[in-house]
Amino acid sequence: MKYLRHLFCSAFFCAVFSASGEEMPNILRNEALSFEVGGHVGERLSANEKTWLVPLLENNPDLFGAFLRPDSNTLFKCMWHGEFPGKILAGVAQTYLATRNPATLTVGRRMTELLARSQRSDGYLGPWSDRERFDNPPEKWDTWGHYHCLYGLYQWYRVTGDRQALEVVCRAADCLYDYFILGKRTFASQNWGECNFAASHMFALLYEQTRDPRYLQAAEYIVRTEWTLPYHDFYTNSTLSCNWLESSLAGTPFCYSAQKRWESLYTLTTLAVLYRVTGNRDYADAMESLWWGIVSHDRHNTGSFGTGEGATGDIYGAGSETCNTVAWMTFSTEYLKLSKNSYVADELELSYFNATLGSQLGDKEFVYMNSSDGQRVSSQIELAPHSYEGGREMNCCQASGNRGLSQFTQWGVLNDDRDIYLNYYGQSNVRTLTPKGHPIGIVQQTDYPKSGSVRITLDPGRAERFGLNLRIPVWSSRASVRMNGVPCSGVTPGHYYRLERKWRSGDVVELDLDMRVHYWVGDGNMAGRTSVYYGPVLLSVAKPSEEAVKYRFTPESFDALAFEKRPGHWFYARVATADGHTVAVEDYAAKPANTPYTTWLNVDTGLTPVVFSRDTIPVWSNRP
Repeated sequence: MKYLRHLFCSAFFCAVFSASGEEMPNILRNEALSFEVGGHVGERLSANEKTWLVPLLENNPDLFGAFLRPDSNTLFKCMWHGEFPGKILAGVAQTYLATRNPATLTVGRRMTELLARSQRSDGYLGPWSDRERFDNPPEKWDTWGHYHCLYGLYQWYRVTGDRQALEVVCRAADCLYDYFILGKRTFASQNWGECNFAASHMFALLYEQTRDPRYLQAAEYIVRTEWTLPYHDFYTNSTLSCNWLESSLAGTPFCYSAQKRWESLYTLTTLAVLYRVTGNRDYADAMESLWWGIVSHDRHNTGSFGTGEGATGDIYGAGSETCNTVAWMTFSTEYLKLSKNSYVADELELSYFNATLGSQLGDKEFVYMNSSDGQRVSSQIELAPHSYEGGREMNCCQASGNRGLSQFTQWGVLNDDRDIYLNYYGQSNVRTLTPKGHPIGIVQQTDYPKSGSVRITLDPGRAERFGLNLRIPVWSSRASVRMNGVPCSGVTPGHYYRLERKWRSGDVVELDLDMRVHYWVGDGNMAGRTSVYYGPVLLSVAKPSEEAVKYRFTPESFDALAFEKRPGHWFYARVATADGHTVAVEDYAAKPANTPYTTWLNVDTGLTPVVFSRDTIPVWSNRP
């Protein structure tokens, strides 16, 4: 990994001036060498690794069949068939970073080798024949599939240093460049622009990696030109132009843009990378506008993004696709790096502990839709038409699920040239690099989020001065910090608390967070209903909505919650209602299939709904 860091440093991180001589932004980066987690999260990730990732290729022997035999297979292929290996490989890379399981390493190596064997001589890396590829005919997501395969390989390279993976990525990117840019064909000519424009993200990442000017040219071309080109939109049966850069700079929320499907978030993530490599503030401003527009209009109480498969402007919408939330967390991670705003990490934690963990059914499967109230059904049932002979477990959400489950490895610990930022709280042992590039261990002893007590021990390879930034969640009104037993002052919720010193092995930071419940008081079609949070964890009642809302809760119902150990549950407590009942409440995430649950409850808090504003408490952090 030292070699890998040097390679990245030579490409970008140590180059602080752009070609025009402008000083480059000091943006956060992920330099985790390993990210072992324990507790409930560790158990769920390990179970999914064992039952889904490790036997993946044996259980789905034709996962690469259409890639290896594009001109001679009879496999059924849905339009997005090409995405499956790449989505899964991104999760394999992140999971291997967390577990260092040799069996997962073997799976990643086999997938990389199969993709390398599949690659055509001109670099093409998809499941379609020569006469069908890209825009022949235009009604498929071929470039989208390339994007995910390239991203998965790139993540594998970053985690393992596998040069073959990077070489395959570059050849495939060159194929896209030659076909579209040099061939003067538009990405929009394939239709499905919200999907196929995603190639911009990989072009930008490859420019950051290699400094090949063609990749920057391609990324900016897609953002500045292709985003403005008209194409036929399948869902509205109309011709539209996305125009995201212009509309976001004008302050238009994403839900009011011309194209608002969840797939758009991957090409929109390009904005953060372009800001990193060019210093052009327009890209940062557009990213910021888009992120806040989604939080204020389309992020549900579970932390999921969008209603159905896109943005609708309804924060109380019925449900969100698992793929939505994985894309939203990817987008949010890049905005966190750009903004250094601890509230963005609060939102990532909200999404992870609720929508993401809630998308996992049992050990192996993931859901298609995650609703605030309802019940969960496996994507392997609801999306069975995506599958095919030799790939019966394949669908878009199953392929994305593990990537979401392991995504904490991407935002949990970040750093810049001066500081380390600790965003993920939970039992863990992380190895990363200091701002000067030296190895450091960060060990957390805690049962968070069951309690708010977190003991953090640092183990730098050598003494070094830098700042350690602790995320103080916006809902933690009474947080406290101790440094080697000495109380610290000035701890403020919704901000990072910075401790600068010369750190030595054995230094201990103790963090105590305020775990009193807080509320999201509903409005609109949820007027009279309230969601209840214990720290970042959304609570629920295991009953259908029409039954659950008959119980009248009060804030006293949730005072001094006493959680019981109960098989199949993470959080489980019995509380008294105002009308004399005793009701079990539990975390939103731990629900088996086909079990009804409700998160919008009848709670007499005496509070009025919070009107969204960047300058006030979030809508989900209200207290009496």
